[in-house]
Amino acid sequence: MPSTSPGPEAVPPKAAAVSSSDFAQILPGAPTASVQATATFIFRHKRYVTYITSSQLNILTGPTKLVQALAFAEGLVAVAVESNTGKIAVASKSQVYVLEPIAEGWTKVWWEKSLCLCLCVGKEGVEDEASYLSWGSEGELLVGGSKNLSLFSTIPSSRTTTPAVSPVDGEAAVEERKALWSKPVASAIQYVALCPSANVIASCSWYDRLVKIWRRLSFEEGLFDHTYLAHPAAVTHLEWRPLDQHMNERRGSSISGRHDEDPEVLWTIATDGVLRIWRMGGMHDADIMTLHTAVDLVGAIPQSPTLNTNGTASHSAKPPRYAFIIPASSFSAAVNAALGRRTNGKISHSLEHLKDVITRSPDVIVTLDGHGRMSAWGVQSIGHKRRPETPSAERAFHIAHAEDLGLTVRVGKNMRFQTWFADDAFHLVAHSFDGHVQWWRGDVETFFSPSVAGGERLRLEADWSGHDRPLAGAIASTDGELITWSKSSDISLWSRSNTGQLAKKGGFSTQKTVYAASCSVGGKLINVAHDEKVALYRTDSKQVDSLVHDLSSENGLQLAELGQDDNSQSHVLYNRTTALFFREVADEIGDVLLEHVGMMNLDNQCLYHFSAVSDDEVMYLAVDLTGTLRRQVIPTPRTETEDELDMPISTNETIETGLQQPSLLEANVDLAVAASGDGNRFVIFDLRDGYMEYEQDCSQAVEFLKLYKNAAGNQYLAVGYKSEVEILVQGRYEHHREAKTWCKVKQVSIENIGLSITTLAWCGDGMLAVVAGSVMFITSETVLATDLEPEVQERLDLDARTKDELKVTEVSARLAQPAPVWHPRLLTHLLYHGSYAAAVRILRQLSERLKFWSEGEYLHSALDLPHDAVMEQSNTSAELDDATVRDILEQLAAKKLPAISDSEQRRLQAVVEALHYISKYRRGLDDNALHYLFSFNLQLSYMAATSTTTTNQPNGTSHIQQPPVPQMSWHDITFASHSSTQQPLLDILIQHYDNKLAWPIARALGLTTWLSDREALATVFESLAQSAYRSTSPPDPTNAALFFLALHKKATLLALWRIATWHKEQRSTTNFLKRDFSLPEAKTAARKNAYALMGKRRFEYAAAFFLLADDAGSAVGLLAGQCGDIGLAVAVARLYGGEQSECLQTLVRQRLRPQAEKENDRWLMSWCFSALKERHEAANALIKPLDGVRNWQQDDPRTMVLYRHLRKDRSEQEEYRAVLRAARILRRMGFWVLALEMVKGWEFKHVSAAATHANGKTANAETTTNGIHHERPSAEDLAANEPSLLDSFSSVPDSAPAVKAVEEPPSREAQAAALLTKLQAKKAQAQQVPTMAEKEKPKPPPTQFKEPDANSLLDSFGF
Repeated sequence: MPSTSPGPEAVPPKAAAVSSSDFAQILPGAPTASVQATATFIFRHKRYVTYITSSQLNILTGPTKLVQALAFAEGLVAVAVESNTGKIAVASKSQVYVLEPIAEGWTKVWWEKSLCLCLCVGKEGVEDEASYLSWGSEGELLVGGSKNLSLFSTIPSSRTTTPAVSPVDGEAAVEERKALWSKPVASAIQYVALCPSANVIASCSWYDRLVKIWRRLSFEEGLFDHTYLAHPAAVTHLEWRPLDQHMNERRGSSISGRHDEDPEVLWTIATDGVLRIWRMGGMHDADIMTLHTAVDLVGAIPQSPTLNTNGTASHSAKPPRYAFIIPASSFSAAVNAALGRRTNGKISHSLEHLKDVITRSPDVIVTLDGHGRMSAWGVQSIGHKRRPETPSAERAFHIAHAEDLGLTVRVGKNMRFQTWFADDAFHLVAHSFDGHVQWWRGDVETFFSPSVAGGERLRLEADWSGHDRPLAGAIASTDGELITWSKSSDISLWSRSNTGQLAKKGGFSTQKTVYAASCSVGGKLINVAHDEKVALYRTDSKQVDSLVHDLSSENGLQLAELGQDDNSQSHVLYNRTTALFFREVADEIGDVLLEHVGMMNLDNQCLYHFSAVSDDEVMYLAVDLTGTLRRQVIPTPRTETEDELDMPISTNETIETGLQQPSLLEANVDLAVAASGDGNRFVIFDLRDGYMEYEQDCSQAVEFLKLYKNAAGNQYLAVGYKSEVEILVQGRYEHHREAKTWCKVKQVSIENIGLSITTLAWCGDGMLAVVAGSVMFITSETVLATDLEPEVQERLDLDARTKDELKVTEVSARLAQPAPVWHPRLLTHLLYHGSYAAAVRILRQLSERLKFWSEGEYLHSALDLPHDAVMEQSNTSAELDDATVRDILEQLAAKKLPAISDSEQRRLQAVVEALHYISKYRRGLDDNALHYLFSFNLQLSYMAATSTTTTNQPNGTSHIQQPPVPQMSWHDITFASHSSTQQPLLDILIQHYDNKLAWPIARALGLTTWLSDREALATVFESLAQSAYRSTSPPDPTNAALFFLALHKKATLLALWRIATWHKEQRSTTNFLKRDFSLPEAKTAARKNAYALMGKRRFEYAAAFFLLADDAGSAVGLLAGQCGDIGLAVAVARLYGGEQSECLQTLVRQRLRPQAEKENDRWLMSWCFSALKERHEAANALIKPLDGVRNWQQDDPRTMVLYRHLRKDRSEQEEYRAVLRAARILRRMGFWVLALEMVKGWEFKHVSAAATHANGKTANAETTTNGIHHERPSAEDLAANEPSLLDSFSSVPDSAPAVKAVEEPPSREAQAAALLTKLQAKKAQAQQVPTMAEKEKPKPPPTQFKEPDANSLLDSFGF
């Protein structure tokens, strides 16, 4: 019973309104070895090709365009089409179905079952078996079977009774139709065909030398005249010549010659190698059909290798010949189309030859010997023109001959052809009975040329092959080959041909159910997992060895290839409860055997994945129901053991995915991908550092995930849904949050063709095999620029209007390539890492290069600067002068730089301006303040492009807006909080806003959170109070109440209320403020007013009354909670309660620090510890491992800059990992220069574990720079030589020349020297006499930090 889908989950037929996406290659499956397995027709001005593969009917419109695939319950044997109506008839041995086209618009066409034709039952009760179909006139369908010849009518008006219906495969019922008449036949029919006028039927049985002709005497009843056409050998093919579709229009016209009344012509081919042409006789002729002429197909190719050396065939059997016939009408139309082309005055001898050929109106006979030789002959067509009664009219004439034709036939195999012309283009579909359907294309001029080489006449457009059963799985081997297996027992091997197409390399049947397979290195052996054993096969289907297992196949089995050593290859077979490790071992004589290694029990509540890290290591992943992913790298098991393998999973290697009950897990050495339980969300994790690189919510359930890493290290991910696949590639880490690390570059769909995706497999760079039913869709390795997302187009600097074609590998490489040194974010990070001089050096070099560079020319990504020259920390000429800045900006405005997008080039201009801006303050600000000021100015430059200073109001007046204020992040605030030049920085910011500092500006700048000096903060806060008071007209004391009360200036606030006579609350508020708020009743009244104001949602004013009640905790909590103003809450806590006040401690410990830990915000976490005066914890927060779901932004490499500033003389235990982690992030961001500099120049500080000497002194400490140890003084020496102000004065060496004092008299100089000598003597004496407590108390052993080796740093990073 046919079905338009493989199962109940398929798309309903009426939804099938859109054809599938284009692919680079389609492998619909192996065609059925049947003489009527293919058909072609034109419907609605479009050419369709159909062919059957086992129980599936494929309908295609091109070599790579599958329109619909319809599955049936039984294997199909024949397909026939009716071009006028587009109906398709398909037959299995027991059933015949008629599929009717349904059109929607001009582009949406699909087929549905409309009729089920009931075959007759023979006299002995044996059911008829259909074997051949033929369409007649007015919807008639002739079915040739093993017992009967039956004629059906498919038009509605032919119903004789109420139509009977029957359900089909659980779908909508279809109408059943009985035969109009049925005639018994003596033997099973091989061929049967109605002539174009439907007057005559020609039939032939298997191995029969007689063709039976049935001439209809009545169209209402099955009455016939019969005759037989005798052949000297078995008939292998018969075919009626099709009518010229324009014949009726030209019949009797003056532009056409006279036509015969009976144009029906029958062509037959027998095993004697002769094609015979039979002509229909007249109504009064004695014979129904007469032999017109015959063509010797064997003699047509005299030089064929199938003949003997003397050029003759053997007497025992004629060599096989394959032929197809082209009607005269089609051939003449194609030649005329070729003649109508423009030739630019050139004479084509081939066209002149064909022009002469068509004057005879020939039917063209093309014969092939199967070994690459082709010969074309013409026979003057019967019925097209009045022929003279001469013998030459019936004699075949030669047209063309060719050798080395690409179209060949395997020895002993049959081949059937379908041909047609599209204008002058020649199309040939060849069905080979060895499991291939080939689509060849050429043109009429070249194919029938008398001189063109054979290899140039046709080119192969498609080679359709594959399995004849629905596929169950596919996997790519390490050698780039593809292994596929069907649900039954068939296994096929595929490899890439020279043309890039996937070609079948071999295959075999295992006779057992296949669950998984893997290919050994070299591709000569295949491991196959069956129900009770793992079998090792050669590619020629010979089983080499097997290994018994007891793993349950209920939830499927997975087979993974592990590492190899000198004489063995390791594998693992696993399900959700057990893992079996085994290996292939070569014995002494070279035979390969399977050897059991060990078993490992697994938790059935987890999903597992095994993969090889190297030949000696295996990565083992498990994700549980809570979404916790655990990773462990273990040695590859190679020693046989009877005990369970001990492979514990380290809890230190856990990653939180944030998914509940994951349903899918896919991984490779670097990445892991997991999908949620409902499949509507998937996440990608970096296994090295545990970062969530990408997450996506899906509108439909994810069913397949497949990762791929090419030789260049680029990562690809295929996400498969029910009928769609998305291909994503990995890009660089981008600091702006709207940029995605993974970008979608391709989306393919097989929706509306009646199939659902079964599995996915990568088969090369950017090429994916999508398996659905018995069909394999191979995606192309290219993508149009217009099909990419706008974000990807911008990152690749593509013009969205152009239709450039890019390779997927090129897109992936460009998205992940290192950033050039002129990339704006690299310059930004150079400044953040304290390398201002390097940024200036790059800009100067860029300015010099751009003077002589034009667009389109090559520009070195490092501007030909060596790494050492780029990162040299010399301060010589480190300023960015005005001329250089002006020159760079002019060049950037006129020229488009490569490797960066337009938006990035605009960002580069802003970076240049920001660097020039801070260069004026480098001498007065430290690095932390410059860091803050650079971010401030850079954001101002970004905002300047979108903001304006004035806007016109509707009434024509001009309203002056506030200047733009950048929102400074905790990253900038934390750096500024550790600056020692905060006051100059504050002055610069206040001056930028013309000394008009309002609270919105201060809040955005974070002034109250990074300003350390309490007096400076009080000054700023008082200025903010005055600004708030004057923010309205007339001034309102309400706006300034919180500020003055936080500064303990109630009297000032009371004075402002006394003069605010216009305010409606002036009298009551003035009287209330006159109270003594040290009394309990006054505090109670203030609290009541605060709660009342909270009810009115006047939260800031309510906080002011809480301060009147001396309840700073409530005020701060209200500001941080309901108001959401952390900066104001911090300022009030610091100014009202002091730096160590309880309200500040509560705010930081109970609100800000938990928030930072929840969000994994290292900057806020470090700021909180700094606010609590815990410097050590502030440094540790920047490098310690984080919990929960993490992303790379949380481990910003800039944290290492601040950490180096806070750590002092001590390195934390996590510092080594943090350095490598930051270097890897910099590398993923494309900043290889900075990454290399970090691992190369990072300085580790620690105290060694040397023994304590008898005199109480410890061994010398060491400082390590990238593994290079430098001796440091001992602790006692450090204490003795502790820096002091006195140490800056030293006596003048004897060898130094005397310096004459000018400004001071010699007496004062002598007194200063004497005083200095006394003070230094007292200091030395105090250091030499330890206290009693110091003598008695033993010293604890120094903390030891295990110093990493220099090579391990570089190796872990990848250098």
